[in-house]
Parts: sequence; structure tokens; C-alpha cells
Amino acid sequence: MSTPLLSYIVLSYNYEEYIGITINSILSQTHQDFEIVVVDDASRDNSVDVVRSFDDPRIRLFVHEENRGACIALAWALREARGEWIVNLDADDWIAPEKAERQLARAKTTGADIIGTWVRFVDERGQPHPRAVELEEAANQPHQFDLVESWIGRNILCRSSTMVRRAMIERIGTPELTMVRAPDYEHWVRALAAGFRFDMVEEPLTYYRLQPRGVTFGDPMGTLLEMCWAKARNLVPLAERRGLNEDISAMLRWLVESDQRLELTPTQSLRLIGALTLGPNCADYAAWRDMILGPTPEPIYERAGRSMLNLIIGSGQLSLVAKLLTDCHAYIEARDWWKAQSDMWEANALALKDRVHQQSIDSGRRRSWHQYFRKGASLC
Repeated sequence: MSTPLLSYIVLSYNYEEYIGITINSILSQTHQDFEIVVVDDASRDNSVDVVRSFDDPRIRLFVHEENRGACIALAWALREARGEWIVNLDADDWIAPEKAERQLARAKTTGADIIGTWVRFVDERGQPHPRAVELEEAANQPHQFDLVESWIGRNILCRSSTMVRRAMIERIGTPELTMVRAPDYEHWVRALAAGFRFDMVEEPLTYYRLQPRGVTFGDPMGTLLEMCWAKARNLVPLAERRGLNEDISAMLRWLVESDQRLELTPTQSLRLIGALTLGPNCADYAAWRDMILGPTPEPIYERAGRSMLNLIIGSGQLSLVAKLLTDCHAYIEARDWWKAQSDMWEANALALKDRVHQQSIDSGRRRSWHQYFRKGASLC
């Protein structure tokens, strides 16, 4: 069997109603030198049957016996893929027929390693999303992908639109297996830090389905933590190498002004700010997350976080909203301290009440015995 130029990676979990559209859009491509590697992550619906209904030898299906998560499914798919280019496409999205041809032509012209396209946003039924105009105006813009500042606030590259050289993945590795919400963002900024080149076909050739089941939008706090890990691991060191102090300050302001930071305890918030500043000292994201959220004191990160927060506030770089969030954290910390004091006082009061009550009982018993003996003496 000849080696295909393109390996489409399709990850599926309970996408029976969508995956047929996804596969048909690949089979309809004007460039036909490809294989389709489908990994089903133990779907409970008929997704596997839908894939098997296609009679095309280029489709290779692999099925997990139990649900293991998208990153593990992706790692398996990448091991099986044989193409020079890895083409990502989620099982609920689809692509225009000329997408691969346009991206390959762009790669030949620019020599880029990661190439995306502009997107169309659709709803669960595949119709234009109610906010499509707003979302597409924000997303479908020229970006300077090689600049750190372009990646500070959000992921500017839709995974389902991308075509990636296999050589890049072989050099920097696959997305982190312990990440759930923002593994693509971490992978892109890791590639940026390693010197790989990005490009974009500025045509809406990818149809991206926004739906409640989407992973990224289901846990904003989880997304914040994963994006902070990606910045601490890749963007901050890259900015330091390039001498981009303003970009490092912008990353700190982005974190301090984030609404999700308010969901953390004051101590966790300080750790997160400190860890973004000092960089990760952990093997992977899971260990780093446990360090941020766990009960074990982390004095170095907490001190660094407090210093950076004071520096930002003192320099006047903190917005009114962020100042309010900081004040709320201080209020929460004071409230929790007074609550602990109140609980201690209440416990002491209850203990004192119990002692007084017990002393009253003991005193009553002594009076009873005294009266009993007095009565006995008079009878004698």
C-alpha cells in the first residue's frame, strides 16, 4: 500500500448524527491522495456503524474498548497515521471540497509547517449560528502568528481547520495527555516556541459546529488553568528569550483581569500568578494543576504572586474591573478568617456551656446525697 500524502485524523465520541457528514466532506475533496484515521473513544451510540457503512479502503477505524479521552485517542491516531501531513478534523465539523488543495498550494508557496483556514460557525443542526456574523468577524482576520502578543488572550487557530507537517509533531511531540480544555492551544504555542511557521488560507473552508457538548466551553476555569500552563511553559520563556517584557506584563494583566480568577481562593490565585511568572516546575499539566489547587503550601509561588500583583496594582496597569476582583479576593479572605474565628468562638462557647451544665448536675448530686445522709441521721 502506497503512503498517502495526507492523513485525516477524525476523533469521535457519540457523534452518530454528525460523523457521516464529516467523512463525506473528506471523501469529496478535490485532492484525493489521503487516508482517514478514525478513532472512536468507546461511543455508546451507533457512531462505529456509521463509519463502517462507508465502503472505502482509505478509511481505517480504531475503537477504544473504554472511554479514555480525546488526547489519548489523538495519540493513538498519530501513531497509526502515515501521511506527510496530518489533517485535523473533529467528528462534528466538516470542510469545503477545495480545502486540502488550497492548503497544499499555500504550503508550497510559503513553506509553512501549520496551515489553517478561516471558518464558518454553525449550530447543532448545521445552520449558521445565531452569532455567526459576530464570531466570524472576530475570528476571520489576518494574524501575525509568529508574534507572542497574538497568542496572549485566546487561541487564534481552529484545530479542525489545520494541516500540520508530521515532522513538526515528531520534533515537539503530541498534545499533552493530561489536558482536556486547551490541548490545541498548548500545542500551537509549543510549536511557536520551537520556531515552526504558521500560515492561514484566508477563506472560510472549515465549518465549525458550536454546541453545548463542546469540551472547551464547558469549563471556563479548566480552560483558564490550561491556558496559563501553556503560557508558563512556552510563551513566557519565548518572550524572555526575545526580550519582550511588555508581552510578559500583558500575560500577567490578562490573568489578573480574568473573570475566572475570582473562582479561585486568594491563595490559589496568588499561586497561579506566581507560577505564570516563575514558570512551571512540574512534569506535566496535571501535576502543575494539583500544585495550584492543592492543600500543600507553596510559599515561593505565593510570595511571587503577591509581589507581582502588588507591582501591577502599584504601576497603575490594573483596570478597575481587576481592582474590584482583587478587592473581592481580599473580602473573601477576610470573610473566611472571621468565619473561622466565629466557628472557634462558637465551639468554645458550647464547650463552656457543657462544662457549666455538667458542674450543675454534679452540684445537684452532691446536694441530694447531703440531704439523704442528713435524713438518715435524724432517723437514727
